[in-house]
Amino acid sequence: MADVNGDGRLDIYVSAVDYLNMHGRNVLYVNNGDGTFTDRTQQYGLEHVGYSTQAAFFDYDGDGDLDMYLLNNSTHTERAANPGASRTVRNAKAGDRLFRNDGGHFVDVSQRAGIYGGVEGYGLGVVASDVNLDGCFDLYIANDFQENDFLYLNNCDGTFTESIARATGHTSRFSMGVDAADFNNDGRPDISVLDMLPDREDILNTSANAEDFTIFNLRLKVGYHAQYARNTLQLNRGLLGGTVRFSEIGYLAGVFATDWSWAPLFADLDDDGYKDLFVTSGVYRRPNDLDYISYVSNEAVQASLAAGITAENLKPLLERMPQVPLPNRAYRNNGDSTFTNMADRWGLGQPGFSNGAAYVDLDNDGALDLVVNNLNAPAAIYRSHARAITANHYLQVILRGTGANTAGIGAKVMIVHQGIRQLVEQMPTRGFQSSVDPRLHFGLGRSPRIDSLIVIWPDRRSQVLTNVAADQMLTLSQQEAAGRSADRQGAASPPLFADVTARIGIDVRHEENTFFDYGREPLMPHLLSTEGPALATGDVNGDGLDDFYIGGAKWQAGRLLIQRHDGGFRTSSQPAFRADSLAEDVSAVFFDANGDHRPDLFVVSGGNEFWDDAEALRDRLYLNDGQGNFHRAEHALPDYFENGSCVVPGDFNGDGHPDLFVGSRVVARRYGLTPRSHLLQNDGTGRFTDVTPQLAPALSEAGMVASAAWLDDDGDGRLDLIVVGEWMPVRVFRQEQGRFVDRTAAAGLSGTNGWWNHVRAIDLNADGRQDLVLGNLGLNSFIRASPGEPARLYVHDFFANGTLEQILTFYTHGVSYPLAGRDELVRMMPPLAKRYPSYASFGASRIEDILPASELRHASVLDAREFASAVALNRGDGRFDFRPLPVEAQLAPVYASLAEDFDGDGHTDLLMAGNHYGVTPVQGRYDASYGVLLRGDGTGHFEAVDLESSGLLIEGQARHMALLRRAGGERVVLVARNDDQLQVLRPLRYRSSPESPNR
Repeated sequence: MADVNGDGRLDIYVSAVDYLNMHGRNVLYVNNGDGTFTDRTQQYGLEHVGYSTQAAFFDYDGDGDLDMYLLNNSTHTERAANPGASRTVRNAKAGDRLFRNDGGHFVDVSQRAGIYGGVEGYGLGVVASDVNLDGCFDLYIANDFQENDFLYLNNCDGTFTESIARATGHTSRFSMGVDAADFNNDGRPDISVLDMLPDREDILNTSANAEDFTIFNLRLKVGYHAQYARNTLQLNRGLLGGTVRFSEIGYLAGVFATDWSWAPLFADLDDDGYKDLFVTSGVYRRPNDLDYISYVSNEAVQASLAAGITAENLKPLLERMPQVPLPNRAYRNNGDSTFTNMADRWGLGQPGFSNGAAYVDLDNDGALDLVVNNLNAPAAIYRSHARAITANHYLQVILRGTGANTAGIGAKVMIVHQGIRQLVEQMPTRGFQSSVDPRLHFGLGRSPRIDSLIVIWPDRRSQVLTNVAADQMLTLSQQEAAGRSADRQGAASPPLFADVTARIGIDVRHEENTFFDYGREPLMPHLLSTEGPALATGDVNGDGLDDFYIGGAKWQAGRLLIQRHDGGFRTSSQPAFRADSLAEDVSAVFFDANGDHRPDLFVVSGGNEFWDDAEALRDRLYLNDGQGNFHRAEHALPDYFENGSCVVPGDFNGDGHPDLFVGSRVVARRYGLTPRSHLLQNDGTGRFTDVTPQLAPALSEAGMVASAAWLDDDGDGRLDLIVVGEWMPVRVFRQEQGRFVDRTAAAGLSGTNGWWNHVRAIDLNADGRQDLVLGNLGLNSFIRASPGEPARLYVHDFFANGTLEQILTFYTHGVSYPLAGRDELVRMMPPLAKRYPSYASFGASRIEDILPASELRHASVLDAREFASAVALNRGDGRFDFRPLPVEAQLAPVYASLAEDFDGDGHTDLLMAGNHYGVTPVQGRYDASYGVLLRGDGTGHFEAVDLESSGLLIEGQARHMALLRRAGGERVVLVARNDDQLQVLRPLRYRSSPESPNR
């Protein structure tokens, strides 16, 4: 509904479908003002016969009248998917349309405006919002099935640029309804898109949702964006690198799984000042039930259908399709980027089949009521009692626009109260096939007054009110607006980092080879073949300038780049590196191995591709001739063949010669077993002996090591070792009488089992003691873990078939279930097919139901209890205080960090980066991080710096970072990214310390 002709009365535009025996056409009913409506479709130019879902009226070109975006669906099935390029070929019935209002008559300007109109546009949701804060409303289009969702950024010149792949890491796959609103009160609209991932284990294991990893990657290759079958919550991070960027945080927020859902609505339902999220759910019949799919696929049924579809053979098939009523969800916003489902407590959790929904204050009491459409049942009206229960305050705003835009569609209202700022956009079309109350609603919590209120009208004129009383309905008129507002509110000061990759002219790209870990071990939770590239810095030719080495993947030689005196770099030819190109470089370090005062190079081989005694698994020591020419030192290292992860030099025995700890990541083909890590003692000539059995026997069984660091953690003057990895605690190996003893429990870190990727030792609070920076999986993950509800991995050859199985379990709603479903387990353990002849029989099976207790007793059991990235502050008594980092550091796995004073305030800050794409579609890749700068206060506490203020834009999968000094003294940060270009960042307010801890 919208006032299409600007006469102050709401008109009705009906979207219809013309398919098979449904001969519908779209109709515009103009309000006559006397309780009647007249069909004026042709007169206004809004005819369309096709597969329409919904229309959204908004002023996209800023001329003062309402234009229309028409969202259409398609009739193609997913089996008929065309390459992504087909979206540019317009389809008469299925393609979306943009109609420009030219003085009361609408003109189809779709093609010239840059709107796709292909046959694959399965449109189910549309919302308009100014996501990049440039004053022009953009569009998010939610498309079902294989077609991308579209994010049309308004160029403010009558055209749009589709930007979904640049602005987001991934989206929902079966996208349905969509809403956009600022849920975290940072002044930027965020986006919620619904999908159909069940949160009940019995339904999850009987539903066809996730696709095969191979098919997923094929879709990427033909031009589709990454998509996963779950709800997505796109957190708006601001304008970075010339466009708006989003981090998808549905897992972190706890809103990723609401089953077959339709309408998401952001609204402050409890008036506490934070927008909550209401979700409607339910499908009358479940066509994706796996047992049903199996039934209709059998030969007898297919033969019956092949003879012709009739009422007689179709009806029993439809009736056999499962029917499961589902509750709606009401997620209360906790104010910390997480939500809690309050549907039952708020009286909204009745099971049914809901779709469209709208919020509206029906009784004008200052609390939002809900109207919900139900299938085969009456519509429901839910009256809110929030005012009586909470005593929270509110403000409602009625907007009176001028000209043809009488409701002020596209206006923004921003308020500030008690340090909280809120943004609401005037855009009634939201959710799924619905329009909400055009009165704007603000919950104020306990604030009785609003400090300031600003309205920015569609023509960009604005008005400001101060000291506004709460608990009223305020009417504002565009006629009272003053001068134009700024297009957008950017960062208050220049950013702290600048990307100088192009300026410096370093053109180095890591090229990961294609390897499919899941082909050998289908039950692995993620790939371990993308751990590179290695990165190391040092002055290799003695000219006083920093040079660097970046490792290669399999069949890609590592490269040494020598710095010129003008600050540029040249690639140094190194035949020894080319000779070892078969190996995959995952870690590297420059250090003086043989006492000749020249930096030599140690490179760790890994990648999870080779096994047993493959030559490509040998680590390598390259000796430097002093001019930056390296040759491989033969027989300098003991014979061991491991899929390595890290190397850290440290003179643990105090003889003046740097020794090495070399960590190992995984046993190839045996994920979950413990690889052997090594403590290598240097004889001073560059020859190393493995002294692990004599000095650190526990170290060889430390776990699946990812990273390590030397430090004197107890102040006794001897180096101790910190080791972290997957399914491991933060292990502390303390040196006692020349031997290394596991003192993890004594250090207070025994409960920190996680999926650790990174550790750095550095004094964070200026007390003279080295603390720990710890990079973990993060909290934005399908798999969850806590001390009370740990994730576990059961490793054993359960049916004695010669194959090791890894069964991962984690908790959902208080019960631990396997990650793998029936099909995955049966493929690995065929005898289970008899025990579970159907998907329903498998249902919500726990591991104790699946495997006999006698077999589970023989399994190796690993666990994880902490997934948060953190710091551990050294108390000086041998113990550490473990402190999780702010939520901005928990959006994705952290693989790398630097600790420096990046903002020039005299305190150590943390720069962190990561992401990991090698994950099954069931979980979805970890891509929400663009890097994060955490500002330190000198006491060990850290606060995240907004990305627009930091200037960070680290895309892709960061693996290592290093600080490098350029000619002239300028510092830059090198970011080594897997299968990507080396990135160079310049910290603009960096304050140098006497000796950088990051070298």
